Amino acid sequence: MFSIQITSTPSLEQIKKFVNKLEYAVLMDLTEFWKKWAVPAVAEEVGRIFATEGYGTWPPLSAKYAASKAKHYPGKRILRRTDMYYGAATEQRKAGNLFYVEKDKMTWGVDLGYFATAYGFPYPAALEKGSTRGMPARPVFEIASKSQHLQNNLVAALKNYLGKTIEKETIRHFGRR
Repeated sequence: MFSIQITSTPSLEQIKKFVNKLEYAVLMDLTEFWKKWAVPAVAEEVGRIFATEGYGTWPPLSAKYAASKAKHYPGKRILRRTDMYYGAATEQRKAGNLFYVEKDKMTWGVDLGYFATAYGFPYPAALEKGSTRGMPARPVFEIASKSQHLQNNLVAALKNYLGKTIEKETIRHFGRR
C-alpha cells in the first residue's frame, strides 16, 4: 500500500529564503517602524525625563525664581511652566515639534527656530547645555540619547515590528495554514 499526496505547502527552505529576503527588504525601509513604533517609545522616554526632572539630575530652581513660579504658576514643575517645551518635545503634532523620517533614520526633537521666533530665544538649546544667561543645564535629549531604557524599548519594538511584518507578509505570500 502506498499513498501519494500533492501539496502546495512550501518547503522549509523556500520559507527561509523568503523570510531572509523579506527581512532585508523590511530593514531597507523602516519608515513605518519609525512612525508607528519608535515615535511612541521616544515620546514616552522624553516624557519620563520631564516627569522625573532629568531622573533627579536637574538642579533645583533658584529660590527667587521658585517663589515667583509658585505664585504665578502653582504646581508647575521644572521646565513645565507653560508646557510649550514639554508639548513640542513629546507630541508629534504640537507647535515646535521637530519630526523627520527617512528610510533608515528618524529625527525627533524641538524646532529651535520656532522657539527663537515665538520666545525671542531658543531656550531648549540653552537648557541642554546651560547658558551664559545664568540658566543651568537641564538636558532632556542628551539624557534620552543615552537612555538604556529607551534603547531596550527600541530594540524590543524593532523585534516586534519585524516579527509582525514577516508574519503578515508570509501569510500573504504563502497563505494561512
